[in-house]
Amino acid sequence: MSRPVPEWIGKTDTTAAPARVKARIVLAQDGICGCGCGVKLGAAGEAIEFDHTQALINGGENRESNLRALRRPCHKVKTRQDLAQKSTEARKRAKDLGLYKSRNPLPGGRGSPLKKKIGGGVVPR
Repeated sequence: MSRPVPEWIGKTDTTAAPARVKARIVLAQDGICGCGCGVKLGAAGEAIEFDHTQALINGGENRESNLRALRRPCHKVKTRQDLAQKSTEARKRAKDLGLYKSRNPLPGGRGSPLKKKIGGGVVPR
C-alpha cells in the first residue's frame, strides 16, 4: 500500500507541474483522455498536454485537482471554449459598467458619426 501524497499546488499561475504530478494525473485517468472522448493518451505518437479543468483566466487555480491530461486536438477545442467564455464575460461586465460602446449605433443617434436635421437632411457631427 502506498502512502498518501499531498496535493501539488503551484506557487504562481505560471508554475509548471513537475513530472511526478503529471504522471499521477495520467495514472488517475487510466491513460484515457480527460475530455471524455475515450481515446487513449499518447496513441499514434500524439503528445500529451495538460489543461486546467477550470481555466486560470476564468478563475481556476494552479493545483493538481484542477489539472487533467488531454490529447492535442481536444486541448485546442477546450482552449477555444475557455477564450470564448472569457470574452463573453468581459463584454457583459463592460456593458454592466457602462464601458461598452456599440459597434453599430442607431442611425442619427448620439453614437452615430452623422446627425439628422429636423428638415430631413444629414450632416456630419
